[in-house]
Amino acid sequence: MIIGNTSALIESNQHQKIVEAKADELINLGKELIRKATYSKEIYKPTYPYKFSCATFLMYIFEKCGVDLATYNENYMMLQGVYVPRSELQKGDLLFFLDKDNVGEPADHVGMYIGENKMIHMANPKYRIVISDLDSKSYYKENYVTARRILPTLIPQTPLTKNDKIIQTAFQLKYKAKIGLNNDEKTFTFNPAGFISYVFESNGVHLNTNNIWEQMNMGKTVKRSELKKGDLIFFSTSIHSSNPYLVGIYAGEHRMIIPTYQGVKTRVLFVDYYKHRFLIAKRILDDEGNIINPYSLKLDKVIQFSKYLMEKATFGYTYSRSTLTFTGAGFVHYVFKQNGIELKYRKSNLQVLVGEYVLKPNLQKGDLIIFSGDDSGLKEPHTGIYIGNNEFIHLSRTKGVTIESIDTDWAQENYMTSRRVLK
Repeated sequence: MIIGNTSALIESNQHQKIVEAKADELINLGKELIRKATYSKEIYKPTYPYKFSCATFLMYIFEKCGVDLATYNENYMMLQGVYVPRSELQKGDLLFFLDKDNVGEPADHVGMYIGENKMIHMANPKYRIVISDLDSKSYYKENYVTARRILPTLIPQTPLTKNDKIIQTAFQLKYKAKIGLNNDEKTFTFNPAGFISYVFESNGVHLNTNNIWEQMNMGKTVKRSELKKGDLIFFSTSIHSSNPYLVGIYAGEHRMIIPTYQGVKTRVLFVDYYKHRFLIAKRILDDEGNIINPYSLKLDKVIQFSKYLMEKATFGYTYSRSTLTFTGAGFVHYVFKQNGIELKYRKSNLQVLVGEYVLKPNLQKGDLIIFSGDDSGLKEPHTGIYIGNNEFIHLSRTKGVTIESIDTDWAQENYMTSRRVLK
């Protein structure tokens, strides 16, 4: 227990050091832009001579330092990260202000805290980018709204998860990929679903489709309020349409990377366009980084029911639901059928035709594993159900319903093939 807590503390300290280094990087870049940019609310020009508003100035320096805020709107920025009291400000925190004449707006100005009671911000057309002491003007007290700490939540923990790597790849392609009607990896040209497939494929996750409808039927449906990094979010062509048009990758903190026909964009989900056209969200990977079978809940019930039959079902060359007597293949047929899944066949030599072939390293819960009946392979094959963690459950001739490892000598020597029943 002490070791675990110590490890967590070390990781927390390391992450804090990364956050502090990133804050210094942001501050240094902000200072470098002093006297190099002019103020503009209408034009965003990210090349010299620069043109920024207060919000686009921060959007620019954050993105250049590898932290994409995904918005040029200070009101949306104010919804990211976590609240921090003014008395506890740290470098990199965002400070929000509101002119008293702008009734109805949450905020109309934003700056970044740089330490020693100072902030850097694009002030106005006259002063442009400046460093201001928060006690130098009454405005900074009377018009202060709130502060948000966003760096710790926008910088991923180390080591990176597979979903973090997927998001990282998508961000790296933001100015490299082109979105069109066809897919050509050599020129980094993709349709929206093809871009998603390429990003996942680059991280060892094979979606095996460039079709947005097929991607929308993958994985597990999740509520918008329960989104996690790496989830796919689908949007319709119009407000009342149910046809998918765009698909984005959720990047955390209400942000997403979305391939549009105007290029790969980073956006926040607060924008009305995306709020009104939201169709569905899908979780593609489980916590271990494996593709979620859309039928996983049903297959979990199959596994639970097969475990329930331990010490109840017995082996016999018959198919008796009343006495729970089955062959190995009959047992598999029975537990699937009891959960609404028809395998068609009760014999293992025919169950090898069920579903689709799957490689042994790619086994998922609920897959069928077929073994030869003996070392010679002459006897009728034997069927089990993969339950995860390199284990399968089956009705053994001598042990009844039992769980065994696929790494035993017998399992390795007699392994024939695997089939995915539901996909």
